[in-house]
Amino acid sequence: MKNHQGKIRYIERIGKSTPILIPSFSSKGFPHVKDLHNYLKHKLTEASLVSTYDLHYGNLEIDQIYESDIIFVDSGGYERNREHDVSDIYGTLHFPKEWNVSLYEEQASKLKSITDIVLINYDYQEPLPMEVQLNRARVNFEKFPDFASDFLCKPTSNEESLINVNDVVQNVNLLAPFDILGFTEKELGHSILERANNIYRIRKALTDAGLDKPIHIFGCLDPLSVVLFFLCGADIFDGLSWLRFSFKNGIPVYMNHYSISNGYWNKHENEVKVLGFSENLCELSQLKYRLEKFLRSSDWDDIGVSEHDLKQLMVILEQIGKHKSNE
Repeated sequence: MKNHQGKIRYIERIGKSTPILIPSFSSKGFPHVKDLHNYLKHKLTEASLVSTYDLHYGNLEIDQIYESDIIFVDSGGYERNREHDVSDIYGTLHFPKEWNVSLYEEQASKLKSITDIVLINYDYQEPLPMEVQLNRARVNFEKFPDFASDFLCKPTSNEESLINVNDVVQNVNLLAPFDILGFTEKELGHSILERANNIYRIRKALTDAGLDKPIHIFGCLDPLSVVLFFLCGADIFDGLSWLRFSFKNGIPVYMNHYSISNGYWNKHENEVKVLGFSENLCELSQLKYRLEKFLRSSDWDDIGVSEHDLKQLMVILEQIGKHKSNE
């Protein structure tokens, strides 16, 4: 597929351009997230993500979150639910506290427009029809007109754990009121190919409808996945993998591997992790730069992946192209 869908798009309400790679913070899997955030907050630049759940329960300090140019504020659904995302390697038990839409709105009302804020709509635990999701999200965002809106689309049935992409495509015009359209990576398909193809389908539907809105993929910050999904039409990516791995030359590796490889084997593991987190932030900035450079040059070498990985990306893109041409 030569005609990739990668492009610089804009969050019109706040005038920010994509691609945007967002380091996320969460107490789920990271019980000392407050200490992590306090140490790393001065290294945050373009964007960061926190949740209303963690702000409500004091896992993060609300007065300390305004360090990046854009703050994405999540609904707390990830912390409320017990299941983990696709990058989780620990599988630690998680016991969520009470969480509901009233607590979410109470916490969202405490946010200050010190920097640009993107608010994600409340993520209801039960599946809801697409029309209900859209209506509730509109009501949600109308209460916070100063913030950019990021509509997180969820599955519509208890029988299906994935997004009904046909439903999204058929209702694409109803997505116009929102500034950003969001999807959780694991809910877009059971394979990388299925997820990439569904992102492509959604982007194509938006383009055909004249809606050049950014697509946000939640729970996806693996560098190679970011490149693939970006080429398929996604624009904004967030996740916790930057706190779970070291992005060594764009490849996630275990912190022990990072420690040995970088000669940090005599340092305390907590110090090694902090060094790794800081370097990961630099890696994400460099990845954003490479994606932007590729868009300017159309030179595939500028993406900065290995020859082997580039071939795999091209095979996936060709598979998507064949699928589309056969529809």
